[in-house]
Amino acid sequence: IGLLGPNGAGKSTLVKALAGTMPLARGERHVAQNLAIGYFAQHQLEQLDGEATPLLHLQRIEPGTRDQALRDFLGGFDFRGDQVFQRVADFSGGEKARLALALIVWERPNLLVLDEPTNHLDIESIIWLEAFLKTLPGALLMTSHDREFMNRIVTKIVEIDGGTLTTYSGNHAFYEQQRALADKQQQA
Repeated sequence: IGLLGPNGAGKSTLVKALAGTMPLARGERHVAQNLAIGYFAQHQLEQLDGEATPLLHLQRIEPGTRDQALRDFLGGFDFRGDQVFQRVADFSGGEKARLALALIVWERPNLLVLDEPTNHLDIESIIWLEAFLKTLPGALLMTSHDREFMNRIVTKIVEIDGGTLTTYSGNHAFYEQQRALADKQQQA
């Protein structure tokens, strides 16, 4: 699901509320018993330890897991060979984003919530993220200003505008067609 709306409409606020990282202004949040949410925030990269390595980040989460199993997992996020021993401070924005996502995915969420995941990513990292998300098991909810990226990933759009949510089945291109048709009908 792609969440769209004008700046200031409340997309990030809604995402944070759904992810459970901020209290609701009003209403209720009902969570399924076995729901496991992985939340990638706009400022997720700031939570990484610049002096640590990708391997050390995972070892802190799973201290009893064999290093080879952790290295194999990191390889799926394109951290190979000696790169698992490099300081995170020396990584590009795209590499940091991949590591942050790896740490989230390690927890095996069945709902992945991404708030502007392509911010600070280079083209190569965006291509990698797109391929990764297309194979991800479970549900995905994301916001993104990168409409082409969203178009290739989502199968449903939820538009937030003026506190109202409107759902469109289909990708971003379908959403744009439906909006254009609705605008045309209103003008007639």
